[in-house]
Amino acid sequence: MWIPNIEAAGGPIYLAIADALEADIKTGALAQGDRLPPQRELAYQLGVTLGTITRAYGEAERRRLVKGETGRGTYIASETQKVSPLTPKEDEPETCDLARNFAYPHLNPSLSDGLTRMARTVGIDRLNGFVPSEGLKAHRETGALVFKDYGLEADPDRVAVTCGAQHGIQVTCQALFRPGDAVAVDRFTYPSIFSSFASIGLKPVPLPALIRADGGFGAMDPAALAQAAKTHGVKGVFLMPNMQNPTTHTMSVEERQDLVAVARQFDLKIVEDDPYTPFLPDALPAFGALAPERTASIASISKVCSPGSRIGFVHVPGPFGDSIRNKIGESTWMASPITAELACQWIESGVAAELQKSDRQEIEARAQLLAPLRKHYQLECHAGSPHGWLHLPERLCAETVAEELKQDGVLVKPASDFVVNPEQPCNAIRFSLTAPLSRSELAEGLTRIEARLTRSAVAV
Repeated sequence: MWIPNIEAAGGPIYLAIADALEADIKTGALAQGDRLPPQRELAYQLGVTLGTITRAYGEAERRRLVKGETGRGTYIASETQKVSPLTPKEDEPETCDLARNFAYPHLNPSLSDGLTRMARTVGIDRLNGFVPSEGLKAHRETGALVFKDYGLEADPDRVAVTCGAQHGIQVTCQALFRPGDAVAVDRFTYPSIFSSFASIGLKPVPLPALIRADGGFGAMDPAALAQAAKTHGVKGVFLMPNMQNPTTHTMSVEERQDLVAVARQFDLKIVEDDPYTPFLPDALPAFGALAPERTASIASISKVCSPGSRIGFVHVPGPFGDSIRNKIGESTWMASPITAELACQWIESGVAAELQKSDRQEIEARAQLLAPLRKHYQLECHAGSPHGWLHLPERLCAETVAEELKQDGVLVKPASDFVVNPEQPCNAIRFSLTAPLSRSELAEGLTRIEARLTRSAVAV
């Protein structure tokens, strides 16, 4: 059992413990993957309070020395991080990429037309300098229009411009929570959440979903959220209410109301990430509308047009306005007002709205290609969803199938890439309908998936 030597330490004890941990890692006394003692046991051994150890572990996680896994413990982290497999490379080999949810790159608006129009805008040179960290008022007002399409009557004074949704998630979580806080997430969730939470010292607590009558995943189980508030002291919850990534589930109004009731009962903050709302066939109320006093909402244009512009918007409860401005300022000072102007002109001119219509039509057409897979396998891909969640037969292994498909020239993501706790697996793969440039390319990829599943089943 690791016991830090803090006898000669001065200052706060929790910092002395974190310093000792860092020193033991540097000397090799602790190595990557080593498990640290349970917090209560270490508190007993050192004769300090449990709160002191909690702060020490939180500080160590903030320094990226350790990583905490709810239900499993705290481990020494790797010195280096692998590049996310979701990150594109400039010179990638030719494959049928169904792994990444890049939304219809061939439908993006004309960049040259947009830049030409922007160059003719009166007073455009004002964008060539510093602006407030939350963005210019005109851009925040356009952001409020975006949220209106998301079912939220947003106050422009509570809107801030970010460098895309990923940046929005990070600064929002920094504004709402403190390092060491536990935040509930879906058992299967957006992979970048793991690194985002770790970088700001938050601990994800994975919770199960409700199971629908057809065996598919529903929304996060509100009873599990209530239990996590009691047991793990979670301070908030991160949700993707529409076309959840990766399970594709869109919450019903009742499911949303049930989760809001738990959040109010235990005073939990809600972070609502909603990138796929533009693909919804029917409007549904946002959490920001159902619980405005505790919900921070995140929107982005990346799934509709021009991910290269890196523009997103966040809408936070009034008390957190100053905090979100500070966090944006600390991370990047401001989102580029130049690309914000470009994105806002696409929104205000109706270009973005027309692209939404084209996106919906394209995804409806591509969804027809799923019929063979639906016939033979349990496939979750609800109306408008840009990705599918394919449950595999028990005799097949999702990781093995994904690797075999890679050899076949098709990239997909196994369920293990979306799970917080590796001890809670699911035998499924996620594939994207939107990344291929053409329907024929998507059809070829789906054909290869079906053929590989057939061959693998015979081999087993």
